[in-house]
Amino acid sequence: MTAVIPLASVAVASAGFDQVADASPVGRPGTVLACAVLAVVALAGTVLAWRGTVGSTRTIAAAVLFLAAAVAAALTVFLLIAAGSALGAASLTALATVSLAMIGRALLQAAPHGPQR
Repeated sequence: MTAVIPLASVAVASAGFDQVADASPVGRPGTVLACAVLAVVALAGTVLAWRGTVGSTRTIAAAVLFLAAAVAAALTVFLLIAAGSALGAASLTALATVSLAMIGRALLQAAPHGPQR
């Protein structure tokens, strides 16, 4: 949830404030879509880490989470460069970046529940 709430806040801010939408390189619809996709990835990664998945699923999910963290970091940089009222959104995406990376790390360290094959 730590990654979902800031991403949802940035999506709402992007939809409601021109300053945040103008600061993003992908515009208003792209920012809303990116934040929504990143939030879904964060939720899916959290569920997989909680359940303790194994094998290639674990590796692929962790790679997707780290890629999502890189996208969130890029969005953070663009919002920081724009400055002004986008700084609040930049701090939220920075938090989401760290959260996505931590979920990916937790996924790689998670022990699966139940019997092993």
